[in-house]
Amino acid sequence: MATVIKLQQPNQKADYVNFLSHGKNIYIISDLHLAGGINKNGNFRGTENFYADHSFERFITHLQTKVANEKAVLVINGDFIDFLRITDLPTDDEFSLWQEMLEDVGIKKTLDELRTSIVKKEKAYGLKTNDYKSVWKLNVCVNGHRVLFKKLADWINDGNELMIVKGNHDLEWHWPAVQNYLRVVLINFLKKEKLLTVEQVSNLPRQIHFIEHAVVINNKIYIEHGHQHERTTLVEGSATINNSTELNLPFGSFFNRYLINRLELSYPFLDNVRPAQNILPVLIRERFPLAIKVMFQYIPLLLLIIPKKLYVQTFKYLLNILFVIVLPVALTVYAIWQTIKGGTESNFLQGTPSFILNLLQNFGFLFLSYIFGRILAMAGLKSPPTLSVYAKDVITNHPQVEAVVYGHTHNPDQRQIADDKWYFNTGTWIPILETSSADVRFDKTYTFIAINCNRKPVCSQLLQRWNDDAGRTDVMTINDKM
Repeated sequence: MATVIKLQQPNQKADYVNFLSHGKNIYIISDLHLAGGINKNGNFRGTENFYADHSFERFITHLQTKVANEKAVLVINGDFIDFLRITDLPTDDEFSLWQEMLEDVGIKKTLDELRTSIVKKEKAYGLKTNDYKSVWKLNVCVNGHRVLFKKLADWINDGNELMIVKGNHDLEWHWPAVQNYLRVVLINFLKKEKLLTVEQVSNLPRQIHFIEHAVVINNKIYIEHGHQHERTTLVEGSATINNSTELNLPFGSFFNRYLINRLELSYPFLDNVRPAQNILPVLIRERFPLAIKVMFQYIPLLLLIIPKKLYVQTFKYLLNILFVIVLPVALTVYAIWQTIKGGTESNFLQGTPSFILNLLQNFGFLFLSYIFGRILAMAGLKSPPTLSVYAKDVITNHPQVEAVVYGHTHNPDQRQIADDKWYFNTGTWIPILETSSADVRFDKTYTFIAINCNRKPVCSQLLQRWNDDAGRTDVMTINDKM
């Protein structure tokens, strides 16, 4: 039985938290997107995006060696765990384990309550966002990424600190039970490795911090995931719904849960395509039957499942699909049919040149319609290419802040906003499929930034990248663009 940890109340406010580093170095990463990890077959689950467990382990070992006795704070700035992509349900012989896990964080559920709590929709798409169901999903993630969590326990045991900022894919960190189950997990890893004293066990949870929205370190570094600046990932209103038993999810979360998860079982990494508006064209080009299935099966199903409050955003997305695929194809098929019909009724042989010209004209209309659809898609679906404009607002409102750090976009970025004022985006640790020659990715993953609050400026090292092949950190290569 694991150590029972007293529940802490979550921060309900959407403002920032002040944090003092006490001279410790700050290392910031983001967007790991851990899902179910390795399954019982020794393969990664179809919805998994993170494959760098051992690389992450070597990176943390490098940091431990570097900081030695100085100690440090590791900040995971949002989307650490991708709860949306964890769909495993407990088997018949795992409900007792689930019950024990919940007892460790102060939740009492009978076996019958747990079994009957799983409804038909969850059997197809995974558990909902209740706190006790989110604890199970975190357990699935831990079991699929044991190397990574074991290394985080080692990081904590060395006297370092871990800070987790909530993102749009891990809104479940809102629940005190989920936060405390992570503490239980890390303590249990250490118990298996080392003999811990009662004092050590009680101190370990205090080294792990959860941030509901944003944090300001030493009045100099502002850290926020950034999903609140994109309309499809913005959480509007209260953090919870249904008498505070479930989380209030944005449209993008339902889109991932009920559509992208299904598609990635057939087309892995689909959600990693950049630019994001190229997802549908890629499907059309490489998996046309799947694109048709999206239009006529998955999208209507999405309409039946999502909450009514998200219908407006859903129809906005469907309008884009209408212009990108349905309308151009339908009009072109109709025009070609009219051409063939007209060519049949007239003297076909005499009208052959005109017939071919009409066909080409119709396909040209398809191309123009497609271009028009792409413009609408870019306007309606494209995620913000940079969050630097919001960084300027932060610095304007908080002149003492020297560095603003976001994640979310998966695009590493750094910009000097003013003298000794910087914006950074720490990118992602998952593979990205770049379809635009304007932003070729030779490799922009494993990005991080090291910040020393005792230096001037605090961000003098700028963005870096963990070079796992060489076992060292390299300067991140980023081009300025218009």
